[in-house]
Amino acid sequence: MLWNLLDLLYDIAYFIYKSADSLKWDALLIYIVYVVGKRSGMKMFRKFLTAHFPYLADENEDWRKWATNQIELLGGRKWQPTKQYLHMKRSARVDQTNLITSSTLSQEGTGPEGVLTMAKKLIAVDDGHGMETAGKRTPNNPDGSFMRENEFNRAVVDKLISHLKRNGFDVLHVSPGDTDIPLKTRTDLANNTIDNGFGRRADIYVSVHANAMGSAWNAKAKGIETFYHEGSKEGKKFAKVIQDNLMKGTLMVNRGLKTANLHVTRESKMPAVLVECGFMDNPVEAVLLKSEEYRAECAEELAKGICEYFSRKYIPEGSAISNNGLTPVEVVAVDQNFIGFLMNGSSWVPARALLNHLNASWGYNDKTRRIRVNSTEIETQIIDGVSYVKSTDLKAQGVIMNVMMDPDALNPKKILIYPIINPILGGN
Repeated sequence: MLWNLLDLLYDIAYFIYKSADSLKWDALLIYIVYVVGKRSGMKMFRKFLTAHFPYLADENEDWRKWATNQIELLGGRKWQPTKQYLHMKRSARVDQTNLITSSTLSQEGTGPEGVLTMAKKLIAVDDGHGMETAGKRTPNNPDGSFMRENEFNRAVVDKLISHLKRNGFDVLHVSPGDTDIPLKTRTDLANNTIDNGFGRRADIYVSVHANAMGSAWNAKAKGIETFYHEGSKEGKKFAKVIQDNLMKGTLMVNRGLKTANLHVTRESKMPAVLVECGFMDNPVEAVLLKSEEYRAECAEELAKGICEYFSRKYIPEGSAISNNGLTPVEVVAVDQNFIGFLMNGSSWVPARALLNHLNASWGYNDKTRRIRVNSTEIETQIIDGVSYVKSTDLKAQGVIMNVMMDPDALNPKKILIYPIINPILGGN
């Protein structure tokens, strides 16, 4: 109680001091009501006052909100009130682990506490039906052979998993094996209602299927369609990104976005889609569904769509950087992803894209072919027309605050860039 009173008196005194030249007693009265409401937990009243009297806004609180938002963008949790001192709640810092800092980023292990780690997105993947599910197959060919739907579904999902892991995602396969896993089990795993081994629900859900109009050959049924749950805005957004990418890569007939009362899209507690990648009973599309080339194309386009949904740049197999004998690496700077590489133990990042993203002062010397940061030229590598610089050189020039390797990212590796945070200017 004593501390509450002292804080109240301090706030009033500070207001009088800051407003001594233009103090109006009606404004002082309003401010007294405001700080009393603040100390007594009248949050709604406080929001009303600050909305109508901007000069009552709490600068420290604005800074705390901004910093908390930056922490969340970097994958951390919000600050939580965990203790009480003389009945006044204080905020405890977020649990932070795994600091790895060096000029080469080649160290391993856990460093001092105090730095956030990035949470990897978890993708739930589902190859529809089981290998022996009745009716899920092509009609018989003249020689009596046929393709089971799960042969296509499983091949696409296996390739998709490889693409997703290379692009830095965690992957949860909710239908492993050849049996027809119950739909409820699949969504329970994605929702982590059944322990899925990751300790958290998936961020998105993708179910891969091949379509059919009936049990006989039908040349009229053709194309790709993507289902989402009606009323889910994020589900529709995700479905559109997936459908658009499939259309770009496969050049199939676009059957568009669809809604239906499907268990996997209805019961998933995250944006979920079910894609029908072609018709098994269409003679032409059946040939595509059996081909490794089409299966690979579908898997890659699904992976590109997922990367686009999370605003990541897709890292392809055999990229130009990889072909130059360098190790591709994902570079994450707050809310933007880039592609860099590792060479001789150092991390190299794309200069133009990253420096512009950080609002840094930089230039390029045509004669020396080097990037100039804060009037200092730094070592530069030019690959496929793109200039790369060492992340540690950016730190030395004061452009970034810190750089670390994400210890959980294996393929591809991931570099985390922490920008300079300026509480007055709002960071850069």
